[in-house]
Amino acid sequence: LASVWAGKSAATLTAVDLSNNRVGADGCQTLSCVLGRLTALTQLNLSSNMLCLEGGQAVASSLVHLQLLASLNLRDNKMGFEGYTAVTQCLGQHPHLKDFWLEKFCLKGHSNAVTCVAWSPDGSKLASASRDNTVKIWNALTGKLILTLQGHSHWVNSVVWSPDSSKLASASGDKTVKIWNSVTRELVLTLKGHSEPVMGVVWSPDGSKLASGSGDRFGRNPQLFIWDAQSGQKILELNGHTATGTSVVWSPDVSKLASASADGTVRVWNALTGDLILTLEGHSNWVMSVAWSSDGSKLASASYDKTAIVWDSISGEQMATLKGHTAGVLGVSWMQKGDSDPETGVGSSMLVTASDDKTLILWDGETGQQLKQLRGHGGGVNAVAWKGDQIVSGDGDKSVIVWDTATGRQA
Repeated sequence: LASVWAGKSAATLTAVDLSNNRVGADGCQTLSCVLGRLTALTQLNLSSNMLCLEGGQAVASSLVHLQLLASLNLRDNKMGFEGYTAVTQCLGQHPHLKDFWLEKFCLKGHSNAVTCVAWSPDGSKLASASRDNTVKIWNALTGKLILTLQGHSHWVNSVVWSPDSSKLASASGDKTVKIWNSVTRELVLTLKGHSEPVMGVVWSPDGSKLASGSGDRFGRNPQLFIWDAQSGQKILELNGHTATGTSVVWSPDVSKLASASADGTVRVWNALTGDLILTLEGHSNWVMSVAWSSDGSKLASASYDKTAIVWDSISGEQMATLKGHTAGVLGVSWMQKGDSDPETGVGSSMLVTASDDKTLILWDGETGQQLKQLRGHGGGVNAVAWKGDQIVSGDGDKSVIVWDTATGRQA
């Protein structure tokens, strides 16, 4: 950057990559002065450095007047939550900045891949499940670890909050579902009955029941059970899938259950009687995740075939096929109804997908249009959940990342 400082190339330099250096407090003042001179700059990568709160603020201030800047990567620095807030406030209204890579916070603590993430109903906490056999609960406002739940003897594949946030249920490769007190970390119940690893678990919206799906890693011996959440007794067994049940989700009105399977289908069941209502066929590989829209009118499914599909949950009609990922799609989540604009309803049809290609994609669920790609994970993204203006995702690189979508940019 010496020639830039001397004024020789400031008007022509369009891209700067200073990632994986040790740019910290000592270099921030000089760096900020140099950046302010780069009037033609369109891309800047300062990821994996040592920028602290003050350094991040200084860099952001120097970039405000660079009208051509379209891509900025400040991932993996030392700014913390306060620095994130300061930088996003400074650059939030930049006219051309479309790719803004700065995680709100990256939660590190698991010692193996993160398999599932879940927001508490009130949005104050996060839960993450991992192949390190644990569930961790985090403060969603600060990113601080609150507690770790230990008790499973194999990978934890799924975790879900009770509707009142007082409990968590976790599904594991040890063939059990465990119910925990989310405050005291006390193990309340262990549900036994599956003969293979339990891949997915969900709580009914009224809190009275749980559903879980299982099968082995080759897709054999599928089982789908409904349980009484108070007694832990098995109420129903739903038969129909021909391969591992990977994901289960309750309809908002409690009347139906949707399940995804390694047999390539999504099935919709009567949650009271266990009768099969619909079989949704359209994927060409394992279906890894299924999610119900908040009004119950649509389902979305994610598959190893690199696509997600939006379905009419009543007729079973395929409404849109979402193509854009370059590897298997492992997770899907809808923006909740209350997250959309109350006047226009904008946002109520948006959804996000997570992929083994290390990215998240935001979509318009009505048209199938790709709206935004979020990049920043160091491994395949196994799980995603959307609440309010924030998305949380977990990856094979042991990390949980919280993203801010309020400005439509990756945060």
